[in-house]
Amino acid sequence: MSTFIIFYAPFIILIAAIVIGFIVAPMDRAVGKEEQNDGRP
Repeated sequence: MSTFIIFYAPFIILIAAIVIGFIVAPMDRAVGKEEQNDGRP
């Protein structure tokens, strides 16, 4: 069990964090409004 925690768990956590980031990022209303009301021509 300690071998799993030392070698594999960090990669699982890293991949999960990246996936969650891509899922949550489009739900952020502040970024969405900032992109729409950018003011650029």
